[in-house]
Order: sequence, then structure tokens, then C-alpha cells
Amino acid sequence: MTPLSKTLEELLSAIYQDDNVSFVEYRTLRDDADRRMSAVIKEFGLHNNVTAFQKAIDVAMQLLQTSVIDAKKNQLTDTGEAIVKDALTAQVEYLRAGSQLALRLL
Repeated sequence: MTPLSKTLEELLSAIYQDDNVSFVEYRTLRDDADRRMSAVIKEFGLHNNVTAFQKAIDVAMQLLQTSVIDAKKNQLTDTGEAIVKDALTAQVEYLRAGSQLALRLL
């Protein structure tokens, strides 16, 4: 596991303590991530791979949300919903596993 700052560790612990992320908690984490990215921008400038990654994550979150909305609009069967949920979860876990591999290099 990648070492986290104490403040990020505490924030994540508070958010995930009940295994249910509220919209307020989601927005708090998003805003905190943006604040932390501001420190990167201050250190390295606006145009770099880290800021490009931030933009990609923002796009990925939007696509995840619209994918779920689209799936709900299609009134999937229970099986269809399970297939979509499984596939999207696999994609999120792919990013999580890849991030652990990449961050070990820091």
C-alpha cells in the first residue's frame, strides 16, 4: 500500500468507516484532491503529466456516472445490472491496482 499523509489517511478513514460514501463525503474528497493538486501545480506548473492525470480522472468519473445513469435509463434486468456493475467495478479496480504499482516507483 502506498503511504498516505496523515490528513488524507484520516479523511479516507472517516469517509469509509460505514462502508457507504455520501454525496457530501464524495464532494469533500474531490475538493481535497483538487486542493492537493494545487500544491503540485505550484511546485511543477500547470502543464505536466500529473495535471493531465487529474483531468483524465475527472473525465473518467464523469463517464462512470453517465454510464450508470444510462444503464438505469435502459431499465436493465437484474442480470444486466449485475453485468454492468461487475464490468465497471473491474475497471475501477484496474485503476486502483495500476495506481499501487505505479506509486511504488515514487
